[in-house]
Amino acid sequence: MTRLLFVSIVLLMTLRPVLAAAGDPTPTQVTWYGYMRLDMAHDTAVSAPGNYALFVKPHARGEAVSTLNITGRQSRLGARIARGSMTSRLEVDFYGASPENKNTVQLRYAVARLPIGDFTLEAGQTSDIISPLVPRTLNYSVAWGAGNVGYRRPQVKLFRQTPRTWLGLSLARNITGDLDGDTIVDGAAAALPAIQARCAVSLVHVMGRQITLGLSGHYGRCNCPARDIDYSNWSVNADATFVVTPGWKILAEAYRGANMGAYAGAIYNDDTVNGVHSTGGWANLQARIGDSGWSVSTGGGVDDVDDSDLTKAELNRADVRVRNQVWFAAAFYQLSPEVTLGGELSRWSTLYANTTPGNDPEPTSLRIQWSMQADF
Repeated sequence: MTRLLFVSIVLLMTLRPVLAAAGDPTPTQVTWYGYMRLDMAHDTAVSAPGNYALFVKPHARGEAVSTLNITGRQSRLGARIARGSMTSRLEVDFYGASPENKNTVQLRYAVARLPIGDFTLEAGQTSDIISPLVPRTLNYSVAWGAGNVGYRRPQVKLFRQTPRTWLGLSLARNITGDLDGDTIVDGAAAALPAIQARCAVSLVHVMGRQITLGLSGHYGRCNCPARDIDYSNWSVNADATFVVTPGWKILAEAYRGANMGAYAGAIYNDDTVNGVHSTGGWANLQARIGDSGWSVSTGGGVDDVDDSDLTKAELNRADVRVRNQVWFAAAFYQLSPEVTLGGELSRWSTLYANTTPGNDPEPTSLRIQWSMQADF
């Protein structure tokens, strides 16, 4: 798979001048982009998975182990492709499962876009419609598992965007687990796509600043043929963006849902037939410091799982994650037009139920991260 993807990229690069030389009346235009990046992070307790932080792993009281992770996996390569009225995007990073010095690619985006009247049609792997905002963090996972939900998946999306409004609907692959163990994932066994929708409106505040408010949600049906049981995953989400001044803005999101693991919610707890219900949210202030080349970002997030769901027999196991919190502060300095240095301090705390005797019920970790990113 990795070789095939790289061969495809090389072929695209080769075909570009051939099409132009042939005088094609609708030539294909390819614009390459991406960055090379190194991340170095020190944690005062073991985080999962390590190169980035989602939550703090369980450990015995007073026996936290400090770790250091250095990786280039977040480096990215992408192409924006245009032909006629069609535009598309192909993007990968290197977080595929592989050894730390032999990283393989992970597909992020592979999507085509076409205008249809006042609407736009998208098809391929792209970002979810729900909860579209992300905090600015050095940490790769942008508060996933700590209040920020929404990821990427294959889908067909139709939306309409104006300067004041956004309205969209998508039919997406319903990515789930396999609760009945019949080797057919339950989302596929339902033979129906997950439905996502969002509407948003931009307003002008009394002080003349823009506020954008959005409401979104999704629903996915799941089926366990071996047990003849149906269940679901769903969410209701709100998002807000407030432009304080040019270069300063506040972003925030909140959600309530069930079985949200595949959407980076519920602290990545497994789905259950009765539903793992969770509530979460995050807020982030982003600011550019004049023309100094400095910018800062600070904020926090929390994901809270309903304890009653996690005490049922389906999840009656040791060390179950019930609440996860993060606070972060980051600074970025543009060393040159192409190179940015970053530093971030974050505090993570993860509360566990059914704690193993002797374990800390709420382990915490301070994470100090540094990065250097060279854009092209």
